[in-house]
Amino acid sequence: MKLLFESWRSYLKELENVSEIEIPKKFYISIYFGKNHAGVMKDLANGMVVKHEGKASSDIVGFADNPSNFMHFHGNVRDATIVMPGEDFMKINDSVVKIEYKNPDFLAQDGLKALYRLLEKNQKDKFHAQRVMQAIVDGSDLVGTMNKVSGKAPPPSDVNVWRSFFDNYELQEVLADTLYNNLEDVYNIESLYKLMTPTIQELSQDRSKQDSWRREVLERYMSPDFVRLIMYTGVLEAARFYKEENEWVVDSNILNIPSSSTVFIAGPTLKDKQTFQRMKRGELTPAEEFTFNFEFRKMSEIMSLIEEYGLDKKYNKVVITDIGTFNAAKNKWEKRRREFEKQKELSKAAE
Repeated sequence: MKLLFESWRSYLKELENVSEIEIPKKFYISIYFGKNHAGVMKDLANGMVVKHEGKASSDIVGFADNPSNFMHFHGNVRDATIVMPGEDFMKINDSVVKIEYKNPDFLAQDGLKALYRLLEKNQKDKFHAQRVMQAIVDGSDLVGTMNKVSGKAPPPSDVNVWRSFFDNYELQEVLADTLYNNLEDVYNIESLYKLMTPTIQELSQDRSKQDSWRREVLERYMSPDFVRLIMYTGVLEAARFYKEENEWVVDSNILNIPSSSTVFIAGPTLKDKQTFQRMKRGELTPAEEFTFNFEFRKMSEIMSLIEEYGLDKKYNKVVITDIGTFNAAKNKWEKRRREFEKQKELSKAAE
């Protein structure tokens, strides 16, 4: 039976019926902000984050329940961060689901839709299929897989043959074509590896591309179970890289922002808090405006945009952040996080 793209939506429907996942107090999403992003600004004024076709990679909207999203993206990758109360968010958005990073079948369903989202790729883009397959193959446990299918640790020469095989651009291109042309047939890991097995098997034994000794090495390990483990470990590892974000998605290109949200906008970087606050209140002297010309113009632009799009009336609070102070806090946060991770490793080692 051929399954179509309904598997993602069916999964969401099932979650709505049986899920016991606790709704977080807050959700976070980082966005562009500024006069060069008129479309984003209009959407924000209308209470939405929209993935416009042709302009965005992923065609579904992702967001996080972890404040690390704030620390990683604010003032660096994105110009603004929206903090949304969890309960208010759930009232105005449908088909909301948490990404299951440790569930390969969840990640593979609906043509690897969840993985495409994590990688910020679009299923309609053929080139993106190649990037997704490359992430899977690069993330796979090649040595562990070779060990399992052969029953012993593979010699380095055998590992190098397989790495060279998977690094081949032609193979990557063919795997991408296979995925792109058959997305509707991928609904779990089993369907993914069964789709890829004939392609990998055929190219591994192609006499025009592999000399005899390499074919012998590849054939020594090649089997459907080999491909299954490559796909299984590769999908999990590709997703694990993004696990810290604790991402959720709405099965839509539109995310509705509750009016009870707070919008944090990355402001200019200044030497001290007092100057920053005086700049926000418009209290700088002409000499200070000249000294902080760039920062002053940036602040003026932000204030103008807030007024133009009525953001201070649309949302509970709009906060312009001093990026100098923010980065100092971020550095302290990163240090505490590293210390915490180190302590966890030491505790595990002690056990």
